[in-house]
Amino acid sequence: MTDKLDKLYEEFFRENSIDNKSGIVQGTNRRFATKIAIGDNYKSSQTKLLFVSLDMGKDECFKENRFQNYEERKNNALNEDLSKKNPHMAGVYGTALFFLKNQNKWEDEWQKYSQSNKFFKEAIKDNIDILPKNVLSYISLINFYSFVTVGRGCEMDERGQKIGKKEERTGGSDRIFINRQSEINLLVEIINTVKPNVIVVQSQTLRKCFRDEIKPKINYDLDIYIGYHPSVFGRGIKYRNPNIYMESLLKGKLI
Repeated sequence: MTDKLDKLYEEFFRENSIDNKSGIVQGTNRRFATKIAIGDNYKSSQTKLLFVSLDMGKDECFKENRFQNYEERKNNALNEDLSKKNPHMAGVYGTALFFLKNQNKWEDEWQKYSQSNKFFKEAIKDNIDILPKNVLSYISLINFYSFVTVGRGCEMDERGQKIGKKEERTGGSDRIFINRQSEINLLVEIINTVKPNVIVVQSQTLRKCFRDEIKPKINYDLDIYIGYHPSVFGRGIKYRNPNIYMESLLKGKLI
């Protein structure tokens, strides 16, 4: 699978003048952030889940001046350490637990998790001793927006050197395209390569694009659900609750 993906990424890099080592687009301050994360059990799973998030939010490999490869992205995003899941990845975990509960006999764990009446992250903390650790090994994860501003989320000194961590990932400054059609085409080709049978899109703002531009180009049948981002705040903060989130997500299925 990764051999086919590598060919897609190589063509994408050539088309958009992206440096093969740094991932930086020639003449810009934007970096290709990461390749797709694919869990160890994804390929053998009956239910193949692909999560489409918005943007990376942080230049993870700023110090090393490069982008994340498959293994790094998998280890960073899909690891089994439940104690350190941020609101976004806690939401990915909870959503995956729901979709995989029948296949993996996790119905009881889902019931205890969802009935705690807490947000995704807090529900994990309350039930950490009984929850399965390897849920995320069954999924794949990709960003809709491919690029991150160089140095975003990293504190730097006057020479531009990283001096510490700055974990703030909010804001939409990187939710823009460099080459819209090329980036949409890459996402479609990746979907047609990893062949999920369920896609969870983590933003209502992407509904039109998935309905009109992406789904018609997918060359097989699958289910696509459009929901809120699981770390939503403000008036939408109620969607951090697993039951409320899943009810809304299931209603958001593309027909």
